[in-house]
Amino acid sequence: MRILFISLILVLAAAMSGYGQSRFSTYNNNRFEFSIEYPSDLLKQAAAPENNDGRTFKSRDGSVEMRAWGQYNALDRTLREEYNEALSTWGSGVSYKVLSGSSFTVSGTRGGKIFYQKTLFRKSGTEVFYTFTIEYPKSQKASMDAAVTRIARSFKFDPNADI
Repeated sequence: MRILFISLILVLAAAMSGYGQSRFSTYNNNRFEFSIEYPSDLLKQAAAPENNDGRTFKSRDGSVEMRAWGQYNALDRTLREEYNEALSTWGSGVSYKVLSGSSFTVSGTRGGKIFYQKTLFRKSGTEVFYTFTIEYPKSQKASMDAAVTRIARSFKFDPNADI
């Protein structure tokens, strides 16, 4: 009985490991006034870019990469044009796509990895696209699903910011 109990605890501990159960940190971008949560075991890469538009985060082994950034709508593109560009960029591996009035989500697989992109569009005041992408091995799907859901839900910008 004791061996069965210990085995059950080990199975539960293994099931709860991974990014879905990770501690999370929050990245705040002061230039574009957005924030996003990320698993604490993803490491910020080097220094922020000189223009401070966002950050890149990677797992220690480099298999998981997340990027988050803001960019002015300098090309005066619509959200649909930005969405179409994302579909073109990710290619034939897109298996999920949703376009709404102020955001879009695209995900799928490419080269043995799962990708997920969410882009928000600030239409009032200065127009800005806010984007985050994450890519990870298909083998980590089970452990990453909950983390990606949490990251996507946390991704937001301050609509009242004067940028």
